[in-house]
Amino acid sequence: MHKALLRRWCDAMLKYQLHDTGDTRLDGGLLCPACMRVHGRSADAILPLVTQWQTDGDERCLHAAEKLFAWSANMRRPDGSMNNDTNSNWNGITVFYANALGETLLWYGDKLPAADRDAWTARFSEMAEYLCQNIERIGGNVNYPITCAYTMALAARLLGGEPFAAKAKQLADFAVTHITADGLLYGEGHPMTAVTPKNCRPVDLGYNAEESLPALILYAELTGDEEVGRAVLRTTREHLNFMLPDGGWDNSFGSRSYKWSWWGSRTSDGCLAGFAALSRHDPVFAAAVQKNLELLKQCTHDGLLYGGPMYRTAGEPACIHHTFCHAKSVAALVHDGWQSPAALPKLPSETAAGARYYPTIDTVRIAQGNWRATVTGYDYEYLPGGHPTGGMVSLLWHAARGPVLAGSMDPYRQNEPNNMQMPRWQFDICTTSRIELRRDGKIYCSSNDLTAALTVGENETSAGGRLRTAAQDAAGRYDFAVSVMPGKVTVTGQSEDADARFILPVISPEGENVAWQDVNTVRIGSGPAALTVQADRPLTLPPEYGTPVRFRRLFNPVGGFQSVVLTLPAEHPFTVTLRIGEKE
Repeated sequence: MHKALLRRWCDAMLKYQLHDTGDTRLDGGLLCPACMRVHGRSADAILPLVTQWQTDGDERCLHAAEKLFAWSANMRRPDGSMNNDTNSNWNGITVFYANALGETLLWYGDKLPAADRDAWTARFSEMAEYLCQNIERIGGNVNYPITCAYTMALAARLLGGEPFAAKAKQLADFAVTHITADGLLYGEGHPMTAVTPKNCRPVDLGYNAEESLPALILYAELTGDEEVGRAVLRTTREHLNFMLPDGGWDNSFGSRSYKWSWWGSRTSDGCLAGFAALSRHDPVFAAAVQKNLELLKQCTHDGLLYGGPMYRTAGEPACIHHTFCHAKSVAALVHDGWQSPAALPKLPSETAAGARYYPTIDTVRIAQGNWRATVTGYDYEYLPGGHPTGGMVSLLWHAARGPVLAGSMDPYRQNEPNNMQMPRWQFDICTTSRIELRRDGKIYCSSNDLTAALTVGENETSAGGRLRTAAQDAAGRYDFAVSVMPGKVTVTGQSEDADARFILPVISPEGENVAWQDVNTVRIGSGPAALTVQADRPLTLPPEYGTPVRFRRLFNPVGGFQSVVLTLPAEHPFTVTLRIGEKE
């Protein structure tokens, strides 16, 4: 499957490569059909294209890689580092281009034409020298120094020199010091060492699972650093608890979840290369590779990886950034000759039961029967309103249906305009289930309350706090509770504000049947995957999302889901129950 997927992605990148314009700022770049521009990191595609050339002898792929290398000179700075984009001077991404070029030279240097090998080695050398001297001064989040540990290990192998090896070890040891007592890697924030009033740390599952940990794994493999290898194996096992049985990643609460997609994080390389390496030590990682591969395949259409499962049904185009980044990880599987074992063990999320609480992120994950739920009170903010908190359900998943609820930033905005897709239909697209009050032009939500106290039971949680704006202006109190049982999930709550409403965006793709059973009950879908939402009072539709007979979908690029939005008054105690299937 991974060979076929790499072929499809390479064919699409060939299709979108620019030729014969006569302008060196355009020729060789990859034109993005979603953003209608050339992304500055397009040259990362050199690695998958050369891998495809070596796999089936397709000379077009080698020529495309050569043209991309020539085009990448537009991103080069006089000091040897690389800019993120033509309109961005952020050069931390030098580590990613260096890794792609370094792996290409490590794997295929003896097979490349001599002129390519010499030019690519010279470029890799200047990037490595720059990073060795400047990685600490660049700044950014923890993913940069950790990923640079692998860059330095590649430089030591390809170029020689003790300074590279010493810097690799220094950065890898630095990474190990950022593993918390509950097994999570922290540092995805400013400063990396931030501690919140709840003693939380800046943690992002997407960047950890798809960038930092795979790079640290590959560093340990390349250098033979057994101490770091043991540490990264332990923390990666803990992170694997956040992979859902369908191969999706739960980053609903992450510090940088504004770049979350169901298959990972939108500008990272993916978990595949690192997890495949770990599968030699623990076969559960082979299951993770296979599940995530299947999800990437499901989200690929017309040769491009879409930003989530429902981009296509929402009529949103695919950003090519996802394809050329994740193609690097798939290329590693092809290069290594990876094969999925005939018998795969179950993922931790498939056998989980009960509640697991993570103090570092004030988040609990509950498993009961076919249900998997994440409830969070996480109070680290990368940006105001950047992720759900307040004791809200940030993710709800069911084995028969997949994602049922998925939280998002509120409001949606392009915190990284070059790396985030703008939806074509956008107004108020928050998908977090929440108690909300609109007053005097401000929006107060339970999902914004960073101070809310989260209480965790065996199969339930409760929280109490104040409705707040993203800036933490406060309105009245609210109470909220979630109970997860094998046959149903029950949500209860109340607000002391008379005009507050409970808003429930339920994941449902365009075209799925939605019908009222009665004024209190809505049924979404049919058969064993049907979802029934039943309240103790009438459910309504916000005017902007539909009418009593027409359900208009909301789409949010975060996660990549469409939703049907249901609401009910929250002034008095309310109860909402969710069941799946004909009998539950």
